[in-house]
Amino acid sequence: MPEARIVLPVEPLSDGVTALRPWRESDVPKLVALCQDPEITRWTRVPTTYGITSARAWIAESRALVSDGISAPFALVAATGGELLGSISLMRFTWEHGRGEVGYLLGREARGQGHATRALRLICAWGFQVLGLERIDLYAATGNAASQRVAERTGFTREAVLRSYHRQLGTALDMVAFGLLPREVDVTHIKPQISA
Repeated sequence: MPEARIVLPVEPLSDGVTALRPWRESDVPKLVALCQDPEITRWTRVPTTYGITSARAWIAESRALVSDGISAPFALVAATGGELLGSISLMRFTWEHGRGEVGYLLGREARGQGHATRALRLICAWGFQVLGLERIDLYAATGNAASQRVAERTGFTREAVLRSYHRQLGTALDMVAFGLLPREVDVTHIKPQISA
């Protein structure tokens, strides 16, 4: 599979409850607020010192990542009202093998409402249908049971535990490796926009 050019959809990917759209400058204040949650810095690569400068840099970088074909980052928002709830990205592509990785974070107020599962279904369906991926990987720390449940609800298969795989806040974490193939994601209620 040749290296793909990534074009984010013009209209948000949406299932009527959760939506994914490109990042905007107006997201900066809410993104900073979301990233103050210790659970986010505990399980993701978000630094504990995340502030306005970090958020502005991320939003600017997100555009470059898309244009360079490196990543497909989306703001995770409520389909009605557009409130910023979190972040989700397809990244670390290995185009010759048709493979990518998904990573996400969800703000405290949005947890327990199904948004993470819905967002994973949306982005994975888009990755398979539009980017032509044949496999999507997801890694969750062994201690992050909530993220593991989201992966399993989405249809990911638990495949292995990778020992001391990821260093977070100075500690080596064991990670559960999950994989998803196109036939394993339930897309019956999802109609992602096909981008040109």
